[in-house]
Amino acid sequence: MEFVTEYGRVPLRYTEGEGKGLLLVFPGMHYPPDYPLLYYTRKSALYLGFGVLEAAYDLRPLPRPNRGKLLEELAHTALSWATERAPRVVLVGKSAGALVLALAPLGELEKPWSRVWLTPPLNQKAVQNALARERKGFAVAGSADPYAPREIWDALKGPGLKKLWLEDADHRLESPDPVASAQYLARYAEELLVFLQAAFA
Repeated sequence: MEFVTEYGRVPLRYTEGEGKGLLLVFPGMHYPPDYPLLYYTRKSALYLGFGVLEAAYDLRPLPRPNRGKLLEELAHTALSWATERAPRVVLVGKSAGALVLALAPLGELEKPWSRVWLTPPLNQKAVQNALARERKGFAVAGSADPYAPREIWDALKGPGLKKLWLEDADHRLESPDPVASAQYLARYAEELLVFLQAAFA
């Protein structure tokens, strides 16, 4: 399965759920869907009865201006595909994938939706602006992430934004300490389950 865009083909993996909704996962440039953070995102969604559609793109070969264009086209295509098949939609973006969340035309969506922002690049104005206006979202970042300056993070006060800040976690929400890394994942999974259940209660 794949989406065909003007800037290349985007392979997809679909895991069927129980009809509760659909989770669209947009990974980071160096963080594919099977890495720990996104693996437990998929596992949490399936546990709650959501289907999961995961994109698997490689932005690195593209000229820099075309990367954003591919993500914007992908946002429109994926959202259109999802809304035809699910009663509610959750968009998940990891790092560069968070740009898809910022660019998605959610104002046109008539079905319930929410967004999960995983280590979003807060140096991007589009991401900052979307988080500042967030009506139903969950954002996660760590103090050792160079793309998440604390002063910008603290200033994000979207009316429906839930935030999780993890001390000493890096851009992958990991640390050199394996026990701490496992604890970050457990905390995230716990908070994600609570958020998804509350978002569509």
